[in-house]
Amino acid sequence: MSKKIVINPLTRISGFMEIDVVVDQNRVVDVKTKGNLFRGFEQILVGRSPFDSVYFTQRICGICSAAHSMAASLALEDALNIEPMEQGKYLRDIIHCCEFLQNHIRHFYQYTVPDYVRIEQNTLFETDHDDFRLSKGINERISKNYFDSFKVSRLAHEMLSVLGGKAPHNHGVFIGGITTQATAEKIVHIDSILRVISSFIDEKMIPDVYEIARFYPEYFRYGGGHGNLLTYGSFNNYKNLGTLYVKPLVSTMKSVEIFDETKIQEKIDYSYFKLRTNRKQPDVEVAEPDMNKENAYSWVKAPRYNGLPFEVGPLARLILNGEYNNGISAMDRTIARALEAKKISDIMKILLQEIIPEVDVQKKYQLPEEASGRGLVDTTRGALGHWLKIGDKKISFYQIITPSTWDFSTRDDNGFRGTAEEALIDTPIQNPDRPVEIGRILRSFDPCMSCATHVYSPGTQVRTIKVF
Repeated sequence: MSKKIVINPLTRISGFMEIDVVVDQNRVVDVKTKGNLFRGFEQILVGRSPFDSVYFTQRICGICSAAHSMAASLALEDALNIEPMEQGKYLRDIIHCCEFLQNHIRHFYQYTVPDYVRIEQNTLFETDHDDFRLSKGINERISKNYFDSFKVSRLAHEMLSVLGGKAPHNHGVFIGGITTQATAEKIVHIDSILRVISSFIDEKMIPDVYEIARFYPEYFRYGGGHGNLLTYGSFNNYKNLGTLYVKPLVSTMKSVEIFDETKIQEKIDYSYFKLRTNRKQPDVEVAEPDMNKENAYSWVKAPRYNGLPFEVGPLARLILNGEYNNGISAMDRTIARALEAKKISDIMKILLQEIIPEVDVQKKYQLPEEASGRGLVDTTRGALGHWLKIGDKKISFYQIITPSTWDFSTRDDNGFRGTAEEALIDTPIQNPDRPVEIGRILRSFDPCMSCATHVYSPGTQVRTIKVF
């Protein structure tokens, strides 16, 4: 006999998400990941100054706001035909590194660890399961590191604010690089904090993730998904440094290829949206909301590359760059996030060594009457794209596809489930009344539903976990 499990909201993620799962003979046979809030930032931007996009889009989410400032700045540079100075690129990417580190440390310890570790003296939340397997000594050690991680992740935001002014919603990232100069004092300040964070990653975070993996080996078999991977490239294409991380690549079960942005489409077959035309390219039309659409179940759309759903994020980047070959699973994703934290800290050290103090990378920019541009950048959770058009020196069109839209999309007209939906299929559920496996797998993607959906839903707050 099948059972339907509804979890609303899924906790310890960024934003709000509902999960509807059908379990038959203790295995998942059907899934719907639902974003229940509408995001209207694309509509908010129309008619405003193009420069506003750098700051307005950051408000989509307080977790990954620097990522949106990066994509918006790149889209404007493309539209205005601006090539930043290398110093500007270094400084801007240092701010981006800070957000990577803050996010990865926070997500692993504060969102993921409580799934596997019984946190001592925890007054923040109640666990919804009792599947804790770590030995007493290991559990106590990781529990202590959990509390230490609050300070360390906060230090990453302190680094970001040195050049960005504040965090979240920085004022530093902009066209051409950043809005301020990097003094010798600022560089030393950042470097001193980075040493503390790097030590924490090496001595605490990476050993902790491997200890968890040792006690929960079955999660190397759960949460695989479609197996398709995509990256827009990360910390690459520097004139003097080349590629410090990964180039734009995609892979399917068949091959690895150079990424081609013309192959991106965004489908809405099961999303609460409608199109006036049948054009699905992200730079053509912004879909209009339609809550009464038949068969729709989420505000999250369905990005596809060459017609297929793809996974984005740390695991995709490490595999595509040849730095991880164990596999694709919930545990592999969790390990990849810790390994990427070390990778980013090493990249940041290289960039800091290249900074020349007190170089001004800004100038006065002239807006064209008409232009278009796109900003594609890999962020903490994966591939982020901004597309804009300028008319009469104002924004006439804006489109955003976030990493969590890639990973948590709806199914499409070809029958492909979203990546996270597919990752849950055939997962064994030991206790349907306390389905811990669902949360562990979905959290491994580090979903940011604030980015995938947003803004406003009338009525009272709903918090349900139903099994029927």
